[in-house]
Order: sequence, then structure tokens, then C-alpha cells
Amino acid sequence: MSLLVLGIGHKTASVEIRERATLVPENIRAFLEMAKSSRLASEVVVLSTCNRTEFYFYQLSISVEAFCEIWAKYSELDAKTAKSHLYQIEGNDAAAYIFRVAAGLESLILGEPQIMGQLKDALTLASKYGMAKKYLQRALQMSFNVAKEIRTETNIGAFAVSVAFSAVQLARNIFDGLEHHHVLLVGAGETIELVARHLIEAGVRKITIANRRVERAELMIEELGVEAKAHGLDRLPELLPAADIVVASTAAQEALITKEMTKAALKVRKNRPILLIDLAVPRDISPEIDKLSNTYLYTVDDLNEIVESNQRAREEAAILAEQYIEKGLVRWCEWYKIAEIGHSVQSIVTYANRERDEAIHRLFNQLDNEFDAELIEKMAIQLTNRLLHPMIEHLKSLEVAEDESTITELLTQFKI
Repeated sequence: MSLLVLGIGHKTASVEIRERATLVPENIRAFLEMAKSSRLASEVVVLSTCNRTEFYFYQLSISVEAFCEIWAKYSELDAKTAKSHLYQIEGNDAAAYIFRVAAGLESLILGEPQIMGQLKDALTLASKYGMAKKYLQRALQMSFNVAKEIRTETNIGAFAVSVAFSAVQLARNIFDGLEHHHVLLVGAGETIELVARHLIEAGVRKITIANRRVERAELMIEELGVEAKAHGLDRLPELLPAADIVVASTAAQEALITKEMTKAALKVRKNRPILLIDLAVPRDISPEIDKLSNTYLYTVDDLNEIVESNQRAREEAAILAEQYIEKGLVRWCEWYKIAEIGHSVQSIVTYANRERDEAIHRLFNQLDNEFDAELIEKMAIQLTNRLLHPMIEHLKSLEVAEDESTITELLTQFKI
């Protein structure tokens, strides 16, 4: 079978190797241009993310070793390293693998949904350069359908498996909707930024950020593209009473939010409940706060327990997802059989008709003018069709997965 996956990912290579293997967007475009002009393959789609760089081929025209040399020209990876960390998947296994990638079953974070969007972007770009046609279009579109089916029919995407997302999920479980609740974020690092993005996706509109460096908080607000207010950490006693949800993650060596500060805030809030989530080590929020009424305090350890439980749930869902991969693969094999046999039949018919026409032309040159040219041509066409009919019927009865070699051998005999 001509479908082939070549790649380097988190299962075969370190972060450092994966970074070097990556193709930046302009290099992907240059690669696609080269692939088209040099006929490197009939079709190719390039997927390059932080955790994987993969090439999906239909009819690669060169050896894997030669391809690694080309890969090196478009990345920071040398050919020898590429070959030593490469995985190679062919035929039906390649189709099943693409389905698994789209469903997030091959992702570092099991079941993560972002990969399908990245695959769609990769397909769109390859299509723009004329390198994703009949076969890869079908394989990728089928993968999207399988992934959608898995997300609908299983719980693989229902459980948070990152601390940041778990924090937001916890808030949603405690409060009925987050749209009208005020969130105070303490810190402006990567973790808080991830929390902020998840909060915004969950519908939060009122966000305040307190950070040691106010300008860093302002920059984060600008990057998030939301209306929010930035303050220094010294303003925490003033900011706390307005907050329904507090998420903290800084590098401070002592608690920034104390029991006394929270007690005062609750008095102003008239004892309306407040959720405090401490993602820092050492803690940003005093554990003594948990003794106060109307406070819900969770630490990073609590969230890690949630993440571990959710990861187990996703793994169980992934087992269930395999049956949808199998069903998708059956559909792919059925389609591929029809497509390949149709292509083979057309090739044989074209070859036979060409040979027939050349034979008739030679015959006409050898005969005098006393003959019925139309009758001879008609008889030749009928004879060709009769000779081809049993061969074509036999081709249509083949199972591609078992008899692809028969088709290949037949086409070779015809020098096609």
C-alpha cells in the first residue's frame, strides 16, 4: 500500500531532538513547493508541532534514507539523527495511526483536542500547494470524522488532565457558571496565563491580576486580549473582598494571602463564599484559611490527585476509542479498495486501447484501400473488451489488504 507515515515524536525523541526536527511555517511551505516540483511524492501533508513532526505520504518516490537527507535541509536536524529517531508506518497501519493522531490518542496529553485543529491547518496548507489530493484528503477527512465520533461517544475529552485546567473545572463545579463571578489571579507566570486562558474560554469576564511586577501583568493582559486590571501584590488586602475565585501561583517564599486578610475580606463580603486555589510551592495561601467558614481552599496536591484520577479515566476511554478506530479503518479499506482497483482498471484499459490503436494503425499501413476500416476497428474494440472483461472482473473481486501484490504484479506485467 502506498500510504506512509514518517515522523519523530515524543515517544521516540527528547525535547531537544524534537525541537531540531521541527519545520517552521516558511520551511513547510518551501518543502511543499519542492515536493511538488521534484515529484518527491504524489501527495504529502506536513504536521509539525512541539511534540511531533510527521510527514504523511502517498507514493513517496525515494528511499527513507534519501528523505532524511531532505528533511535535514528544512530543519536543524542532521540526517543521521533523523534516521535513528524515525518511526515508519505503512499501509493500513498508517491510516489507523492518522486516525489515532486526530483523536489525540497519540498525544502527550491523552485525548487533547488541539491536535485536530493542527491537522486541519496542515491539510489546508498542503491542499493550497496541490499536494493533498484524492488519497490524503480522504484519509485526513476520515480521521476528523473518527475523532469527532470518539469525542462524542466516549469521555476522553471530559476529564481535565492539566493542573491549570483542573483549577478551572473545580471552579465550575463549585459555582453555577463563571460568567458573573470575579476572578483574582495572583502571579503572571506561565501557569497563571494558562489558567487565565481556560477561564476566558469558560466565560469569565471579570479578571484582576496582582503581580510583583505590574508591567508583567499588564503585558499578560495585552497578550490575552481581554479587559482586566493589573495591580501590585501590595494591593491584595484591597482586592480580595471583590474576588469570588482566587488562583495563586508565584515564586514567593512565604504566604501572600493570610488568614487575617481573608477573614477581613469575608466580613466585607458579608460571608459570601470564596474559592481559593493555591498552585504554588511553597504555598502562596496560608493553610490556616481552611479553618474559616465560607472558604474553599485547594492546593496543588489536591489538583494533582484530580489530574491523576482524570488521567485514569481518559485511559479507560482510550481503550473504548479503539473500537471506533477499527470501524474507521474498515471504512478506509473499503474506500481504498475501490479507489485502487478503479485506478488499476483505468490503467489497464488505457494500455490495452493504446496497444490496439497502434496495431490497427500498423495493419492499415500494410493493407491496400480495398477494406472496410470501420468494420476492422469495431471488431478490434470488441475483441479488446472481451479479453479485458475477465481480468477486470477478477480485479474487482480482490481484497486489497490481501491481494495488493496481485494487482502490482499484474500492472508490472503490463509495464504500467
